[in-house]
Amino acid sequence: MVDLIFGDMTTMDLIMAGLTGVLSSAVLAIAFKMALKGTPKWQTRKIVHVSLGTFIALTVPAYSNLSGPTLAGGIFLTVLIYAWAHKSDLISELLISGSREGESGFNTFASAFMGMIAFISVFILFMPEPSIFVASILAVSWGDAAGEAVGRPLGGKYVRRKLGQKSVEGSVAVLVFTSIAILTALALFSSVGCPLCIMPQILLIGAVIAIVEILSIGWIDNFAIPFATALLMWVLLFPGLTIFGM
Repeated sequence: MVDLIFGDMTTMDLIMAGLTGVLSSAVLAIAFKMALKGTPKWQTRKIVHVSLGTFIALTVPAYSNLSGPTLAGGIFLTVLIYAWAHKSDLISELLISGSREGESGFNTFASAFMGMIAFISVFILFMPEPSIFVASILAVSWGDAAGEAVGRPLGGKYVRRKLGQKSVEGSVAVLVFTSIAILTALALFSSVGCPLCIMPQILLIGAVIAIVEILSIGWIDNFAIPFATALLMWVLLFPGLTIFGM
C-alpha cells in the first residue's frame, strides 16, 4: 500500500499519475459532450462513475507514496481550471449534467464528496490490507453502476417484481458485479492464495451490498456501499486483521 508520506516519485509513479490525470480529464470531457448532445444523464453519470472509480482503485495502492496521487489530482484540477477559465459556468453545467432526474447539481456534489470521504476513511482504516480499499471503491464503481445499467433497460422485463424502487434484475447485477469487484481486488492486491476458494463468503458480501443498494436513497449509496464492503470483508475474509488496535 502507498506510504503516507510525500517523497520522491518512481518512474512508475510518474507514468500512473500522468495517465490518470489525463484520462480522468478526457473521460469527464467526453461525458460532458455526450450530455450536451442529449445522452441520458444516467448514462453519462455512470461513465464517469465507473471510469474514475476504476482509475482510483487500481492505481492508488500501487504508488510508492502520496506524491503520485497528489500529482494525478493536480493534473486533473489544472485541466479543469483551465477549461473553467474559458467557460465560467462549466462547473455548474458539469454538476447538472451528472445529476439524477429530479435532483440538483448540489446532490451530485454531495454524492462525490461523501464518496471521497468514505474512500479516504476506508483507506486509512484498512491500510494493512489494500484489497479492502480497492474492493470498496470497485463495489460502487462496478456493482452499483451495474445495478442501474442493467436495471434501467431490463428491470421488470424478466421478473415483474419491485424491491422498493429497485428491480430484481438490477439487484442481481449489483450482487454479481460486486462479487467480481471483490475477486478482482483479492487477485491483484491480496496475499489470499485462492480467492475462488472463498466464493461463498464473497457472494454473501455481494448479496448484502445488493440489499444496502436497495435501501440507499440518493447519494447515500456512495457512502454506505464502500463502508459496508470494507466491514464485511474485514469480518468474513480477514477476521484477524488489526486496525487501530482492534
